Amino acid sequence: MDFHLTEGQVTVRELAGGVFGRHGDAQHLAEVEAGEDRFDRRLWRDLADAGVLGLTVPAEYDGAGLGLSEVALALTEQGRRVCLVPLWETVVLGALALVRYGTDKQRSTWLPRVADGSAVLAAALEDPGAGRPWAPRVRATGSDDGWTLTGTGTAVPYAHVADAVLVPASTEAGSVELFLVETGQAGVVRARYERTDRGVAADLVLDAAPAERLGDGLDEDRLDWLLQRAWVGLAAIQLGVSQESVRQTAGYLSQRHQFGVPLATFQAAAHQAANCHIDTQAMEVTFWNALWRLETGRPAAAAVHVAKWWSAEGGDRVARTVQHLHGGIGADVTYPIHRYMLWASQLANTLGSAGWHLHQIGRHIAGGTA
Repeated sequence: MDFHLTEGQVTVRELAGGVFGRHGDAQHLAEVEAGEDRFDRRLWRDLADAGVLGLTVPAEYDGAGLGLSEVALALTEQGRRVCLVPLWETVVLGALALVRYGTDKQRSTWLPRVADGSAVLAAALEDPGAGRPWAPRVRATGSDDGWTLTGTGTAVPYAHVADAVLVPASTEAGSVELFLVETGQAGVVRARYERTDRGVAADLVLDAAPAERLGDGLDEDRLDWLLQRAWVGLAAIQLGVSQESVRQTAGYLSQRHQFGVPLATFQAAAHQAANCHIDTQAMEVTFWNALWRLETGRPAAAAVHVAKWWSAEGGDRVARTVQHLHGGIGADVTYPIHRYMLWASQLANTLGSAGWHLHQIGRHIAGGTA
């Protein structure tokens, strides 16, 4: 196991970091949060121009043809700057699934648009019952000559601006398939609401909505394949959120004085900050272990749950400690550190809570598959 980045991965990280850094100042973030769509379209255009949106898109569709590792590095940089754009939704949940399972027509229709930033994708993966296996609440009727979907996909991030949504649905044959639903058609209603991180999500209500099955690729548990990558992507974002919040807290404690000395010299503050750093290290190593297993074709199910558990449990603990170490300043919404608390809370409860993932880890251990 070698977690050293390749030269190309370092380039991707620096490129993404530079783009997000140019759009991550507090005033600009507040302006985006005040907008109706909570979508930084100027940043989205810059990400497309820099090639970040096309990282996983094959070269024949105007992308870079890279893998999840490179996208994860970009997601970590997004977490550092807490910028509101649907990068995880479009590139991980949408493009990765289309590359692996989409038909030639679906890939040629959507992947070039992902790469150039003209399409936003999302996926309805939340399971309100937190069941196992992950249970779609949408039913599919028909055949490849024509499918329709009926049901509700809950809490779909960026569904309000998505051009299409990937929807897992149960078929009459008892299987679970992945379908692509264009949002601007009859039978699709989007009930939007504001999330904890100030982004927007929507419940996707489908009533005999026309859909296309992702019909090519390997015969495997496609929903599980997608969920594993979705969880690792969330862990990547949380890693960036936590690392940057700790970095900002270290700077704050060094500059803020009490009794004529920096707060960083107080053991009570220094020890708590050190514990936060240790948490981020655990989050990082478990994240890279899960990602390495996915990218090299090794058994990854348990490792993915461990990474998501650490991102949720450790991320929440870091966020609360960071807020505490900032004192009253941490509760000031004009001071940037509060956003990291909001993002950590949202991420910790997206696609399963820490407790739910811990339960899945126990299942793998009990089943001898860890």
